[in-house]
Amino acid sequence: MDAQGRGGLTPQTRPQSDDLFDRVELRLPAEAEQIPLVRTLTHGVVARADFGLDAISDAKMAVDEACSQLVQPAELGAVLCCVFHEVPAGIAVSISTTTAKPFLPSETTFGWHVLTTLTGSVAARYEPIPGEPGGTTTIELVLAPGTSDG
Repeated sequence: MDAQGRGGLTPQTRPQSDDLFDRVELRLPAEAEQIPLVRTLTHGVVARADFGLDAISDAKMAVDEACSQLVQPAELGAVLCCVFHEVPAGIAVSISTTTAKPFLPSETTFGWHVLTTLTGSVAARYEPIPGEPGGTTTIELVLAPGTSDG
């Protein structure tokens, strides 16, 4: 730590190519009451990436919807893991949790339509956990700075 009690890396001294600093991860209980925290983090991440006001609103709504689709089938006591990182097209977001049985969100629902409308791309995948009845469901989004700004 430096003399002020902070870590030794500052924006001036950290390596510019260190991918660790381009990634933000939040883990919290997979409960609907926790989604506002993810929405707040989303706002901060996309605002820092210079998204416009409409794109910030779209990003928060999309991440909120993705989280909502995952907390419903989440296993009791499961963790919701949200990872944000910069990509050339904007901000990639990966949201995942464990489910007691195989689960993929339906692509015919209004919620999925919201995701496809508000993001540059959206995909979902399910990965079984060996020896367990359930697995991990992940929704991946790409939030684009100009998704709905025209």
